[in-house]
Amino acid sequence: MVVPTYNEVGNLDELVQRIQQSCLSSGIDAEVVIVDDNSPDGTGARAEELAKDHDVKVVHRAGKLGLSSAVLEGFAAASSDVLAVMDADLSHPPEKIPEMFSKIQSGEAEIVFGSRYVPGGSVEDWPFHRKLISKGATLFARGLTKVKDPMSGFFMLKRSVLDGEKLDPIGFKIGLEILVKGKYSKVVEVPIHFANRKSGKSKLGTGEYLKYLDHAIQLYEHKRFWLSKYLKFSFIGGIGAIINIAVLWFLVEATGVYYLTAAVASFVVAATSNFVFNRIWTFRSKSEIKSQYARFLVVSVDGLFLNLILLKQLEEGLMPAIGITSDKASLFLIVSQLIAIFIVSIFNFVANSFWTYSADIKSRSKKA
Repeated sequence: MVVPTYNEVGNLDELVQRIQQSCLSSGIDAEVVIVDDNSPDGTGARAEELAKDHDVKVVHRAGKLGLSSAVLEGFAAASSDVLAVMDADLSHPPEKIPEMFSKIQSGEAEIVFGSRYVPGGSVEDWPFHRKLISKGATLFARGLTKVKDPMSGFFMLKRSVLDGEKLDPIGFKIGLEILVKGKYSKVVEVPIHFANRKSGKSKLGTGEYLKYLDHAIQLYEHKRFWLSKYLKFSFIGGIGAIINIAVLWFLVEATGVYYLTAAVASFVVAATSNFVFNRIWTFRSKSEIKSQYARFLVVSVDGLFLNLILLKQLEEGLMPAIGITSDKASLFLIVSQLIAIFIVSIFNFVANSFWTYSADIKSRSKKA
């Protein structure tokens, strides 16, 4: 049982006691591997004290290096052929370990996840924003796995699942990486009640959420190369739209530039931003920049004209044909624009992939 820790001294005694009681009552020979990231609150020292009287192994690391890498070090230090991971904050119930182990032992599964989102699973008094973030992250991973709670940090697996696999997780969701890259055919989920931590502070913050997004997109690239590229491209396009509007407003309202001139300038600024971020992040390009930038601008201008053509056809062609009345025209305009944006985003992505960044995309797709 691998337990990554950082400032969890207030939870450690109860956690180790509950793990060992749960396993002892079911005849399971369990080893607890505590991987501590040099906690300033004395977690590492307390873990060493517990190791004197319990089957506990302690791995000390030089600093706060992250949960996922701590789990991998814990796996390396563990002696069992069955590996498990749980948080140190008492949010995961150690009493579920025997049920999870029985699924592995019986051959019913090679990976078992403690799940909040299968029938019988639950969470304790989460605020709305936390539920929304959790559900959103789970939904974002739906294209990678059918597991209903891949964000769970409480899971168990056979060591053979990892044989020959190179794991390179970002952030704190190593379970999702194992689901995507591991060698297995059977995975099950057992319901758990996810409790609020009793002591200490949560390590989750905006930075970890952003790392999760980057990690999930990289996993899509591993499993679904083109979809991952399109997701990145679309995300950057959304940021570019915000930049376009912001620059347009500033030029017109703050500096008094003629609105059409401002529109052209804001388009160029947004397109340039999109080009830079796509070059760095989406396509990771190392090709010559000047010709690439020129091609990107050409595609962007073509996309702009395509957007106008599609909008005109939808507004002046489709609207009368299906009998849209004037009282619903505004709503139809918004829907038409959304449809046009979606089609143009696909056009821009395909054109840039096979023209602007053609050399880079060929190189990356071969590696993937």
